[in-house]
Amino acid sequence: MKTNSDSKFMFYSGSGNYKLSSDIMKHLREYLGGETRFSNIDFWEFSDDEPNTRLPQWMDIADKDVVICSSISNRELVAELLDLSYAAKRRYQCRRLIVVVGFMTYRRQDHDERMEEFCRLEMLIDQLKHVGVDEIITVSPHSSEKLNKFCKKFGVQLFEVDPSPIFASTLRTYSTKDMVCYSPDEGSIPRALALASILGGKTIFSLKKRGLNNEVAIRLEDASKVQEVIDFYQKKYGVTIYYALPEEIKGKSIVMVEDEVTTGKTANMTGQRLKSLGADWLSLIATHPVLIKNWQGLLFDNNPFDKIIMGDTIPRDYKKRTGGLIHDITVAELLAQKLYSRLTVENKKLKV
Repeated sequence: MKTNSDSKFMFYSGSGNYKLSSDIMKHLREYLGGETRFSNIDFWEFSDDEPNTRLPQWMDIADKDVVICSSISNRELVAELLDLSYAAKRRYQCRRLIVVVGFMTYRRQDHDERMEEFCRLEMLIDQLKHVGVDEIITVSPHSSEKLNKFCKKFGVQLFEVDPSPIFASTLRTYSTKDMVCYSPDEGSIPRALALASILGGKTIFSLKKRGLNNEVAIRLEDASKVQEVIDFYQKKYGVTIYYALPEEIKGKSIVMVEDEVTTGKTANMTGQRLKSLGADWLSLIATHPVLIKNWQGLLFDNNPFDKIIMGDTIPRDYKKRTGGLIHDITVAELLAQKLYSRLTVENKKLKV
């Protein structure tokens, strides 16, 4: 399948994580059974630094399904995606616009109930809809419930990709023992449950509190709150989860499940606590390697982890390499599978 006037689909990649985008295309090529490639965008600028970005083969876009891949980890990449989306849908009249966003910024600015805050996640979905985005494919977002809510509000279809199968297969390579999936806070419980269902292990959890300067600590046991959380998951999902008491940790292989690592300080502190409670083997998995300034020093201080595994939704350049201390996994094939299903769901009779 070629990205020309005879093709039903056209593919572009923004500058946010081109490596992941190209890996997605590599897998998609196998699923589609033909040549699948990006049309390289001309990221030009005028002499005063205003963008002069141009979409190649723009004359072939009308009435096609257009896919734009780009992880948006900062405001510049958000602006770029909005530009590209507007051009494809509003100016060149593509039939359907799908954006594949490995990582979505503003994931924590999701509190629509806090009127003093801007709720930029809601704003972003509104903007994406306004410029013409029909579907979003993303990887286990931090604010899954709110993201779904905002997408429904503005009429954007959302498709989430869960990387648990890849994490599970990688973990089994390192340890054949039964593993306990540990959620260090309420927010990560669904991710821990998803992984535990594949590994066949137990899910345990702690609760967190935020103090001065946004410092995070494990909250002291609150029996009523703990039981409330346990009852919620039993009632809603029919599964039993356990509070992370010392007897659930000592001598066990523990997998700490996080959606992202930013400074690494909280992960390190929690890992130290698990080791002090007698964890026999300890792994940290994180879908999104946000990794802000000085993260190496904070994450690896008296490193408590036997293995750290991270996804590739945000690129780690040479300065963020660690000499093998982190095992990188790719979510490219999972994204390609989801993208293939979306491209073919309305084109079952098309020969691609």
